[in-house]
Amino acid sequence: MIFRNIAFYFLLATIVSCTPLEEIVYLQDKDEDTTSAPIQVPEFKLVIKPNDVLSIQVFTVNAEAFPGIASTIDKQAIDNRSQYEKGFVVDSEGAVDLPLIGSVKLEGLTLKEAKEKLISKFNYYMDDPVVVIKHLSFKITILGEVKSPGLYYIENEKISLMEAIGMAGDVTYYGNREELKVIRMVDGRYKEIEIDLTGKDLLNSEVAYLYPDDVVYVKPTKRRNFANLNPSVAIVTSVVATLTLIWSVIVQANR
Repeated sequence: MIFRNIAFYFLLATIVSCTPLEEIVYLQDKDEDTTSAPIQVPEFKLVIKPNDVLSIQVFTVNAEAFPGIASTIDKQAIDNRSQYEKGFVVDSEGAVDLPLIGSVKLEGLTLKEAKEKLISKFNYYMDDPVVVIKHLSFKITILGEVKSPGLYYIENEKISLMEAIGMAGDVTYYGNREELKVIRMVDGRYKEIEIDLTGKDLLNSEVAYLYPDDVVYVKPTKRRNFANLNPSVAIVTSVVATLTLIWSVIVQANR
């Protein structure tokens, strides 16, 4: 009888620890009407803000006349500095200080708008300037129950939430896909946005795309507590389960 009770509780614990499919499948149709409808993708608009680090390169047909600012392919080949060492920091006033043209306010502009503004400034000094501007400080942090948590730098200046989860190796077996959080700085304050990866609402939510300095946090499920049991407890549980199985076989054989 004792062994039967042990077997029952062990089986019950095993059943409880199993994960329903609905908790791990992404982008499900959760409404009764499963008709696929077009999803309105939210606009992604990356603007320049104070403390951003920008890579700004200027090319012109007469680059030799502007050794302090104009770039050439040869110069790039011999410049061994990191991207951050070559970057320009946006100050607290939202401006960058550049050779030749001085301080230029770029805060609130998209990269395309900033490029056009810089070209108009350099037009006064050089022929046919070409400006290449990139966002160097686009980074996100992914924490919690993912396979590879950490800080990630985004080179192409745009990433969706699903891409970020994939970049971190996906949510682990112990991650709660229904209560993921995105922490974002909005108007000087942190804003927590909860999202359910198992539903399709995230595709047209405000976190469909991530922005610089966003933090993604995946909460652990209750199964994690069971997985974190002391190794000695896990060994005892395995031994008891094995003995229970052997005893059950013996009892059945003697009947």
